[in-house]
Amino acid sequence: MKKFLAVLVAVVMLVGFVSAQNTQNLGTKAGDKSLNFVFNGLGNFGIGPTGPGNGLGVSYFLGSNSALRVGLQLKRSSATDPYNDPSANATIPGTDGSSSIFTLGLGGDYLIYMAGATARVRPYIGAGGNVIMVSSTINPKVTNDKANDEITELSTGSFDFGLTGIAGAEFYLYPEISLSAEYNLGLFNMSSNSDRTTKFEKSKDFVEKRGGNTTLFDFGTTALQIHIYF
Repeated sequence: MKKFLAVLVAVVMLVGFVSAQNTQNLGTKAGDKSLNFVFNGLGNFGIGPTGPGNGLGVSYFLGSNSALRVGLQLKRSSATDPYNDPSANATIPGTDGSSSIFTLGLGGDYLIYMAGATARVRPYIGAGGNVIMVSSTINPKVTNDKANDEITELSTGSFDFGLTGIAGAEFYLYPEISLSAEYNLGLFNMSSNSDRTTKFEKSKDFVEKRGGNTTLFDFGTTALQIHIYF
């Protein structure tokens, strides 16, 4: 909530200065570019038509009224879970646990602006697609009691693909800075999960099949973005 209020105050302050600005330099042309920042909590999380969450978004204008917008999300994290033997007389040490996760997301949108290149408010429509791939591995702690059949590794993965329709508007505060908000309509989304494999200390691996799902025509949330042109 505090973050949202801070953003709102900043926007109000910027808008207050707009009335004193000369608008003659507004406009886009082929080759213009912008960095896009999406405020999480007001828009989609992960990669979506509104841009990436915790990632990089860039727009490239193909002409004065059309642009290609792309997003990239890349994350890898790992952690350890030390094994602490509760027995003071243990002669066989246990094994520390660990976990890791890798996420790769790519998104691309094609936008068409419905107002002239020099208009301060420019409605737009468009369409886009995105993919998100996630894989994770968990190695639980293994105790020093070898009489028990313990889990030594769990591995999973997922793949998501979506197509989306877009409708929004961009408002230029300055020639180099603008704000935009948009709706998105999920035209098609497919999510699939790889089998979950569980490995044991002394027995055969166990493979658990996991399903997927498909969604058609699902309205998404709005998103607020700030664009910095260069």
